[in-house]
Amino acid sequence: MKFVLLSRHSGGSSVPENEAAQNLEDMGKWVSLLKATVAMPIRGGKTVSANHVEDYVGDVGGLLIFEADNLEQAVALAKKSPGLKYGFTHEIFPEISMDEAAKTK
Repeated sequence: MKFVLLSRHSGGSSVPENEAAQNLEDMGKWVSLLKATVAMPIRGGKTVSANHVEDYVGDVGGLLIFEADNLEQAVALAKKSPGLKYGFTHEIFPEISMDEAAKTK
């Protein structure tokens, strides 16, 4: 089953400069553990609305697509993220079909 992990870097969360290199190494190991099929750091993007386009300045730090047996396993894998100790948060969403997405409750 595929899952999307949305990483937020808000509320003053940041990696201290003297820990940045180790964090990058730890993040690489974590992404390998997830066996992510897509890993996108969010940089240089745009926010698009009906009236304008502007540089993205939100708190989304990255997006991963990975596989797990179920939501509980996906959450357990997300809890291994080295970014959590720096205040990052992760939101996990299961993949659903477009038909399922179109259904109302």
